Amino acid sequence: MIVIIDRAFFGTRKRSDHQFLNLFFAFTSIVALFYTFSPFFRSLEFKISHPKWQKLEVLSIQRGATSNVSTPFNFLEKTYTPVTINYLDVDGKLQSRREEIKHYAILGFEPLFKKQIIEKELDYIHSRSLNKLIDKKAVNLYQHPFKNSIKMFKGNDAFALRHSIGFQIALLITYLLFIGLTIYCVLRYKQLKTAIKSTNIKEQKKAYIILFIVMCTYLVLAITVLHYLKF
Repeated sequence: MIVIIDRAFFGTRKRSDHQFLNLFFAFTSIVALFYTFSPFFRSLEFKISHPKWQKLEVLSIQRGATSNVSTPFNFLEKTYTPVTINYLDVDGKLQSRREEIKHYAILGFEPLFKKQIIEKELDYIHSRSLNKLIDKKAVNLYQHPFKNSIKMFKGNDAFALRHSIGFQIALLITYLLFIGLTIYCVLRYKQLKTAIKSTNIKEQKKAYIILFIVMCTYLVLAITVLHYLKF
């Protein structure tokens, strides 16, 4: 699809190849974002790409005891709850499957972030999502048409950022960009100001891209801090 769009709308070979790389990067990034953080998108993609797999009926979900996992500096802190999923297989027989529902905490470092507040916020997020999943039986089970193989998708949310460790990785990258680009903008303030006013399109574009990334990191950091302060 990208190649067709690329060749249809962009003129010269050199420009066409450049635009192809931009389109490929944008398309891949968007798909990766949705696949990482969207249970609904993952389930939909699997249903479309595996049409012969049969969806199973989930009868009930029973929860177990919730546990917390933490490491120094809260870097990989998460909470998880084992659940037992009762469902009917393709032959109509009652089966059960044990899984873990987990959520990752806000990436925070003491003394800037208090561990007790991070745990309180994480417990709220986890309990709310777990109750929603159990009450609505929001688990999608698919069975292979010829093998005793089952694929499971937890939740039907459009976005569930806290289900994936990618959430903490994204926050860590944001923190590093926030610190690095803030220092860069302070040290290169005059050069950036000159580049914005410059008639050189490349220099101007580079300056605007840097400022846009800086604004995004500030926005993410502000949302994270405000959410943390709620607890």
